[in-house]
Amino acid sequence: MNKLGAAGLVVLALATAGGVAGAFANNEAPAPVPGQVQSYYEAHATKPTLRSPTPRPVIAFIGDSYTQGVGASAKGTRWAEQVAASLGMYAENLGRGGTGYVTVAGKNGCGLDVCPNYLQMVPQVIKIKPTTVVVAGGQNDFQAFAKDSASVTAAVENTFTDLRAALPNTKIVAVGPSTPWTVDASVVAFDLAVQRAARKVDATYVSLIEPNVITKDVILKDGAHVNDVGHKALAERVLTAFR
Repeated sequence: MNKLGAAGLVVLALATAGGVAGAFANNEAPAPVPGQVQSYYEAHATKPTLRSPTPRPVIAFIGDSYTQGVGASAKGTRWAEQVAASLGMYAENLGRGGTGYVTVAGKNGCGLDVCPNYLQMVPQVIKIKPTTVVVAGGQNDFQAFAKDSASVTAAVENTFTDLRAALPNTKIVAVGPSTPWTVDASVVAFDLAVQRAARKVDATYVSLIEPNVITKDVILKDGAHVNDVGHKALAERVLTAFR
């Protein structure tokens, strides 16, 4: 597997534990609600089975708290599960709040003592041997990207390169970052990095910011996550990769 250099290790140290409620470039997010993500994890998150309990093909998701399902009222209304249901697939949801391509998280972010970043989740996805892999998010990396875009871009590229090398026949979908705040130049630049990385490995790219899939009416009181309507909108946008 490709390794990040010393600069990448410095970026890893910048990890935030507050989920999507970390600092977003020039937009300062509100403080996370204590225990919110952890409580959600305990109520809804499931451990990966590493195999489908049905004959259905498996679709694996790597992502942050949006993918994990924070804000959704039930497991079935999480955007990832909606996508899987629409495709007739079994969802292995490996979304972990507070994580990104370089950013790791702890209990305040993902509900566990330690949750790895996207690049570190690749070996787990490979073990599942899914028919399709969806990698979504990146907003928890916005602060790190503003400080060292090269290292974060390298992590994005390595994530997709490692997936493609191990899963040459698997459909890979790269979903760019979303944001409940202003889509500024930094967000656009990060999204472009995901788009370019996807193109290099023949993955399908989906934009969440052109236009911005997150509108004011779907944002929860925490100012960071979205409700069921928002999860439905995310699912519908991601499903465009399969049409």
